[in-house]
Amino acid sequence: MLLAGDLGGTKTLLALYPLKGPARPQKLKQYPTRQFRSPTALIKTYLAETGARPKRVSLAVAGPVLRGRVDMVNVGWRFSASALARALAVDEVFLLNDLEALAYAVPHLDKKYLYPLKPGRRDPQGNVAVLAAGTGLGRSFLIKRHLSSPVPVATEGGHVDFAPWDELTWELYQFLARRFGHVSVERVVSGPGLENIYEFLCQREGVTPRFSSAKEIGPAGLSGEDPLARKALEIFIYAYGKEAGNWALSCLATGGVMLGGGIAPKLLPLIAERPFQEGFLAKGRFKDFLARIPVFLIKHPYPVLYGAALFGRSYPYSG
Repeated sequence: MLLAGDLGGTKTLLALYPLKGPARPQKLKQYPTRQFRSPTALIKTYLAETGARPKRVSLAVAGPVLRGRVDMVNVGWRFSASALARALAVDEVFLLNDLEALAYAVPHLDKKYLYPLKPGRRDPQGNVAVLAAGTGLGRSFLIKRHLSSPVPVATEGGHVDFAPWDELTWELYQFLARRFGHVSVERVVSGPGLENIYEFLCQREGVTPRFSSAKEIGPAGLSGEDPLARKALEIFIYAYGKEAGNWALSCLATGGVMLGGGIAPKLLPLIAERPFQEGFLAKGRFKDFLARIPVFLIKHPYPVLYGAALFGRSYPYSG
């Protein structure tokens, strides 16, 4: 059996997968990531609770993987595949970026898991852009053109500069610059980003924030219960659309754009409406080009975990 994992900034999913046959998870469990001091402690807890004894581990992690090492900046974990293999007494540990794993899963997802957010025509040989807002903002893409099988490419594009588009978002930029110094897109398009937007709007209006977390702001904005929460959602969703359009252009994603992460499904009643598409298409001379690119929401319950399992299964095992 293969142990696959999705190690996110907020939660971690672990499950066992057979090395051959249908890739269906067994003994799937979820853990709060930050309650563990290290990935070793987390995985050993899972192994103790399930009695599993895998010989191979494949982990999708929220951070850049360079030469078998990862720095999960939103959690404070730094570790290597080789050290983790020794600590867990397993034959092999594979590490890949979580958005790379998501891209790896995309070609294998059934159509029922792809919800159309924006119409368009997919080029079967075109590149596919992948974007996911959650605890952070992740990006990856699939290179498909002229290749027998698509190649997932990991990036750290969530940390590029945030670009305001009007006077209000210029004020938001200044608010964030005073707090963080460098203002990345992730400071706006993420769960903490939604909290930043809402706090900025409250400060601007001179009112005490009613909510402190994205989990509270989202429902209050969707229902219209709180006007500033609603405004925060509108800014967030427009910014998400702009970044999806930026990424589609950067990747020449004629094969479509795929949105993952935990936020978009929760905001579906609003994200499927005008602000997202307006942001996506706000590219001047390339508006017509982007109008032809479809956007899909990934509704699979654990696509990153699935991609990690597929990646781990792709290597021959001689044990």
